[in-house]
Amino acid sequence: MRDPKATAAPPATLPEDVVLEILARVPGVADLFRCAAACKRWRALVADRPFLRRRWPEGARHPSSLLGFFGQEWYREDAPAPQPDFVRAPRSVLGPGRPFLRSFVPGAAGLFDRAVPLASSRGLLLVRYVPRGVAPSPSVDHLAVCNLLSGACDVLPPLHCGWFYNYSDTSGYAVLTGADCCSTGHPPSPSSAFFKVLIIGLNQDGMRYDLRTFSSGEQSWSLPTKCFNPIEHNIFGPIMQRGAVVRGGTAHWLLWDLVNFHALCVHVATGDVSLHMLPAPRPQDLVRCQYDKPRLCVAADGTTLSSLCLFRDDLTVEIWAWRDDDGDDDGGRGHWRRDRLVELRRPKQKQIEGPFCMCVGERSGTMLVRADGRCIYMADLETGILEEVTDQFCGLGGWKTAFPVEIDWPAFFVHRLGGKSVL
Repeated sequence: MRDPKATAAPPATLPEDVVLEILARVPGVADLFRCAAACKRWRALVADRPFLRRRWPEGARHPSSLLGFFGQEWYREDAPAPQPDFVRAPRSVLGPGRPFLRSFVPGAAGLFDRAVPLASSRGLLLVRYVPRGVAPSPSVDHLAVCNLLSGACDVLPPLHCGWFYNYSDTSGYAVLTGADCCSTGHPPSPSSAFFKVLIIGLNQDGMRYDLRTFSSGEQSWSLPTKCFNPIEHNIFGPIMQRGAVVRGGTAHWLLWDLVNFHALCVHVATGDVSLHMLPAPRPQDLVRCQYDKPRLCVAADGTTLSSLCLFRDDLTVEIWAWRDDDGDDDGGRGHWRRDRLVELRRPKQKQIEGPFCMCVGERSGTMLVRADGRCIYMADLETGILEEVTDQFCGLGGWKTAFPVEIDWPAFFVHRLGGKSVL
């Protein structure tokens, strides 16, 4: 028997490289975060940039980044649209019954129970909400920016919509981070909490799109400035993708001229506007209902603007990439090039009729597809695997399109654990 008077030997300390190998093999995101909260040593190791980039390689797609979806465009015209509920993605880090905004933005508890997402970029989520005790008004819009990385929430000054024609149905939205604005030469705030919101909409006579902006730290919205004259370009159709995708400090919206689709690109720093006609689908393909309408997105590397189009007849996704000329990254000069074709693999013994794309998850590389009027599928754009998720996504019943919510886990860990640098 051990002598009770003997001094106990100190516990052996594992070498740092061994601990890193163990942490790198922790399977779940939530489990890794719990490990980081166990002690200061593990916290520092997990929040270190090389470790996070090893776990989530830069430029690669990460299925775990997909948290879930909101319904966005109401499909049933015979009934009023309800407030969209958040629907968890399969294998989402969020547990069943966990409220989405309260999990990442504690300050949103109660205030944003009826929030509607409008746009997102790099962990920022622009939402519309109805203040407690205030009746909804078509002349005033209440917006807020929720930072899923830091947990902060900024309520914006009320936006008076009298400047715009039919504001609620014709406007487009974008939210940019400080990193987005830095890439443009725009003077950024020294704080990582800097953000900028852009809204485009038809002016009162319906003859041009005006732009209004709001930057964090300011007291009010900017006055409307001329953005784009659709009449000059023979564009009489609506904005088809109202939440802009952001690349290199440029916001990109999808427009339709009733024949062809176009990417409307607005450079934040300079205000320069450019228009790029999408190569697919062709007008004759739309008439024959062979193609679904395209979707703009930014590839997982964050630098490539892409156009995705679902070919209905044989369930393939055609992906085109925008290539800048002469290294120019402002979206002004360049050309479209066909990048790849993804063949979606149907579940066994399953016929899929009338498929169309509900949304695309950029970071996770997924496409949400509705078919047969009621069935919902998730498509892996890397492998082509098509998984039916109708039962799990019953909360999206009645919604024609959806809004994906994704998160950059390396940036989330740095913000929440106090890493050495923002990724």
